[in-house]
Amino acid sequence: EPYRRQRQMCIETDEEDTDSQISVSEFFNRYIGSYGLQLSDVIRQSDIPANYAYGILNGNRTNPSRDRVIALCIACHMNLTDTNRALKTAGLSPLYSKVSRDAAIIIMINKCEYDIGIINEFLYGHNLNILSTSSNKEA
Repeated sequence: EPYRRQRQMCIETDEEDTDSQISVSEFFNRYIGSYGLQLSDVIRQSDIPANYAYGILNGNRTNPSRDRVIALCIACHMNLTDTNRALKTAGLSPLYSKVSRDAAIIIMINKCEYDIGIINEFLYGHNLNILSTSSNKEA
C-alpha cells in the first residue's frame, strides 16, 4: 500500500492552530500534495461521484456532507487525528467514540481499513447507517 507510510504522520505539526482558517478544499489539497497521492485514485476510492468530489476539492462545493468528508478522508488513508482535523476544518463534528456509528468508523480507521465498501458492510452488519457518498444515497 503506497499510503501506509502516512499512518502516523500529520500534514505539518504547526498547522494545528490554523486548520479552522483554511477551507476544506485547501486542507485536502495540502494533504494530497504532502503525501503525493493521485487525485483520481482518491476520488475513485471515496465512492463520491467524480464531479461532486472535484467540486469539493476545487472549492466550488463549500459545504460537503459529513459522510462525504469522512469518505474523502478514508480515500486519503487518513488516521483518526487527521480525519477529525478535516471534519473540524469543514465545520463538522469530529468522530466521537460514544456515538455508535462514529465508533464503528473509528474502529475501521484504526484497523487501517480504507475500503468504503468494506466499511459500509461493517456499518450495515451492525445495523448502522452506511456512509452516504453517491448521488442516489444523498445524506
